[in-house]
Amino acid sequence: MFTRRQFGRLTLGALPASAALAKISSKIHGVQIGVATYSYNPLPRQGMLDLIISSMVDAGIGDCLLNPPATEPPDLAEKARPARGGGAGRAGSGGQGRGGAGASGAFGRGGGGRAPLSPEQAAAAEALHQWHLTVPLSYYTSMRKSFSDAGLEIYIYEPALGPNTSDADIDRAFEVTKALGARVLADAYTKLVAKRVAPFAEKHGIKVALQGRPNMNSTDPEAMAKPADFEEVMGYSKNFGSSIDVGDATGGGWDALKFIEDTHSRVISLNLKDKTKAGVSMPWGQGDSRIKDILRLIRDKKYPIRCYIDCDYATAEGGSRVADVKRCFEFAKAALA
Repeated sequence: MFTRRQFGRLTLGALPASAALAKISSKIHGVQIGVATYSYNPLPRQGMLDLIISSMVDAGIGDCLLNPPATEPPDLAEKARPARGGGAGRAGSGGQGRGGAGASGAFGRGGGGRAPLSPEQAAAAEALHQWHLTVPLSYYTSMRKSFSDAGLEIYIYEPALGPNTSDADIDRAFEVTKALGARVLADAYTKLVAKRVAPFAEKHGIKVALQGRPNMNSTDPEAMAKPADFEEVMGYSKNFGSSIDVGDATGGGWDALKFIEDTHSRVISLNLKDKTKAGVSMPWGQGDSRIKDILRLIRDKKYPIRCYIDCDYATAEGGSRVADVKRCFEFAKAALA
């Protein structure tokens, strides 16, 4: 597997000099399509970032929502996140969560609903947490350059800020977002964490895309689970908007299309995942998430909402996650033709 630097030389060397820095556009009839890098989480961590870049270039996808696992030291991340989401294709298969396993939910140190960590995992999770707080920001600016040199954009960064996250974690997440050149920070906050994030969004001048955990049956008063919860939390800051996962929303009993239409002025982006109403992840077009209708609504109404490919269904035997992402993009292009 190539290092990031080797991949950059290889990729740029294979292109004509005039095209090496050309920006790849994946806007289809006015609808910006990108990929959530969580889609690649089932793949080996070593070289994951290079594979993401090469996959995006090959597919012609110019924009991404970047998740922490692709940015972290592979050995340390593997110890801290031994079980990764993606590819499960079963009911509730949001997998292990975008932040992965961990101790307290800051920068991927964990989140609710997972089994307790072993002492070794907890130690690795805390080591990863400290790495996030102390790694030089130049590490991320270099990463930004790797994407830019390939004609790609990191528009959204999604750290994992859980209920026990500190103010230092929150501030650092915004610093990393800016170092990556991202315009938006996204995460699945509770109402309490969202209130704490609001002043940092104002301080840094960064938009925040609230993902929540869409579920009409939720009884947790702190969860962002129902449309009314999102309406409430978006009122905490002028920099707040929404970024629901339409698959999770479908599995949680939402009418995602209606929510998008009713609140379109505050919808920043969407994670496009197809699920059945029973919460089973499926290849695009085989679930109940109405992805085609959502894309066409955004096209026809000219809503400035970015749409991110989010794969977590089971890859077919003999297939690959890279091919899955490409297939989703082809589905989007056909839907918007």
